Amino acid sequence: MPAANTKYSLPYAHLNLRRNPFGEFSEDERTSLALVDVDAIITRLNDPHYVVQFIGEKGYGKTTHLLAIRSRLRAAGYVHIPEGERAPIPSGRPILIDEAQRLTRWQQFQVFRSNIPLVLGTHRDFHRQLRLAGRVVETIEVQQGTDVERLHRLLNARIQWVRRNDGQVPAITTGMAERLRKEFGADIRGMLHQLYAVFQNLNEIADL
Repeated sequence: MPAANTKYSLPYAHLNLRRNPFGEFSEDERTSLALVDVDAIITRLNDPHYVVQFIGEKGYGKTTHLLAIRSRLRAAGYVHIPEGERAPIPSGRPILIDEAQRLTRWQQFQVFRSNIPLVLGTHRDFHRQLRLAGRVVETIEVQQGTDVERLHRLLNARIQWVRRNDGQVPAITTGMAERLRKEFGADIRGMLHQLYAVFQNLNEIADL
């Protein structure tokens, strides 16, 4: 009986990858791969009145920023509020709230008027409510940080993360990053979905 063709015996082995680099990643993996600069924000989070809100649509990178900050601050409390559900506010300093637009009005009142620095990931701009609560507010539109250079590095970092060994792996070119940016704008999640399908059908190592 002829030997099995080992080239395709393991998923993505023919690409020198352990799995599709554009599938779901764990929180720890997403944190490790976060290409965001949060140094200045970390410093300002010593101020109990400070709030930074990351505003953007779903898939634009709000959670990535929050996870990057949480990884740097052991005392931080983090919560993601699922759609259609309520979630308790965690203890910690600072408090990081992902999908903050889902806070109840009572939770908004309690949290915004507390003396704890806050990091919000939100679709809604809370600047007015926060200022009325005596907060010092910084607003960051996450889509403005998704330029072609950062996108190019981010996508290739995911590929490198799942490589099997030191051999060649597929690569995303700057040209591909530019095309994705034009098609999807700042919607990184949409880009990942498209690239997932591309890698599902990629038969050989290539620059894309």
